Amino acid sequence: MGALHGIPVLVKDIFISHDKMDTTGGSYALVGAKYHHESTAVTKLRKAGAIIFGKTSLSEWGMARSPKCPSGWSTMFGQALGPFHPIQDPQGSSSGSAIAASLHYAGAFLGAETCGSILYPAQRNGVVGLKPTTGLTSRAGTIPLNPDQDSVGPLAASVKDTAIVLQVIAGKDDKDTATAEIPFDSIPDYVACCRASGLDGVRIAVPRSVFTQAESDPELGAAFRAALQQVRSLGATVIGDVEFKTWRPGAGMREDLWGDIQLRESYEKFFAGLRVNPHGLHNISELIEFIKTTPEEQYDKFGAGWFENARDAPGSSSSNEYLQVKARMEQLGEDVVRLLDENNCDVLLATSSTDLPLDLGKLPGISVPLGFYSENSEVVIGPKGLARQGPNIPFAITFAGRRFSEEILISCAYAFEQATKISDHNEDKMTVKPRGSNDIKSLADDKKVFAIKQRMSNERTSRVARAGIH
Repeated sequence: MGALHGIPVLVKDIFISHDKMDTTGGSYALVGAKYHHESTAVTKLRKAGAIIFGKTSLSEWGMARSPKCPSGWSTMFGQALGPFHPIQDPQGSSSGSAIAASLHYAGAFLGAETCGSILYPAQRNGVVGLKPTTGLTSRAGTIPLNPDQDSVGPLAASVKDTAIVLQVIAGKDDKDTATAEIPFDSIPDYVACCRASGLDGVRIAVPRSVFTQAESDPELGAAFRAALQQVRSLGATVIGDVEFKTWRPGAGMREDLWGDIQLRESYEKFFAGLRVNPHGLHNISELIEFIKTTPEEQYDKFGAGWFENARDAPGSSSSNEYLQVKARMEQLGEDVVRLLDENNCDVLLATSSTDLPLDLGKLPGISVPLGFYSENSEVVIGPKGLARQGPNIPFAITFAGRRFSEEILISCAYAFEQATKISDHNEDKMTVKPRGSNDIKSLADDKKVFAIKQRMSNERTSRVARAGIH
């Protein structure tokens, strides 16, 4: 039997599956589309015995369409909300997978990240999210956003569950050239990295700007200081008097041209590769026109601003201006590794809300629950009308590191998780209550049969996941 024998798995609605389910990216543009190849990650899950029985909602097109679109919203599924507050921002395009994980709708969940789309929703929904090194897991058979940065990774109730899924989906794939950069012949035993002693002897860098950002939020700052004491008590050495050379968290240092051109060109390849193209779309310009002329897409309300920026971006992926921007962004991405190298550190630790250049450096990170805002904390409503912070909403920390350093990140995250067991309190904090166990081992041992209703019983989570029978 495979590692996931009989385990129900939900995947973000960008993963192509050869079954009765559509793969839509949350848009009517892809309803009825057919594809030549199934997602490599989905195929690996099936071979390991997993049951792919549904797809989770997402921010439409992976949060690439428009700045007017809220996190967790798409025309296909409406607005998904986090389970800890009646109008909670689920934060990030893999939000459906994170919400479903927190509510125990399956044993494991797949997401994808370009910039924060696994780590951010994992944080706000009280679960573990693992963003692998770009290239450790194949992106073949997914709807792309930026192939230079896209990464496929798991979300789950625990660190060990994410390690189990990563063990299954990691590896080289001829259909994704990025996986050729994997530096080892056989995949490490990520599950064996789950040791209570995983922080013993580890040197952890915490840049001054990370401290500053954490301390700007009193509750988060206090929890972060307590986390540093916890990792010290588990044998880690914290190096705090360090700083990035060029990167400044939250300073808006990313330049759009790299991503705009990657998005435009990757969509041309994606549409050209469809076996059945239901609306005859060939590029981002035609997609924008479809959004404008299809009432269900609600262009008047939500627009397509980021798509329009990508359409109008000058040059191509071979133009000098593009290559110069790409080089500058990659140099910013190297700042994490430079800081680790210069201070002889193994990992970097930050709050999961900290703006780190993991996308620019193609670096891995794992988000682990840290705590919850207090019951009397102020509700902070964002510009799109959703609660970003407030009573009982979770927050988290992220362990980040060098490329292909997932082993030590998992070890650190597991040790911290086992010492704190923050997620054990999730159900007490939720306004929507989960059902059953979603621990992979428990599901396998109990040999339970699970099903998802197409319409969930609670209105706030009715569009979290779409079930398929196949």
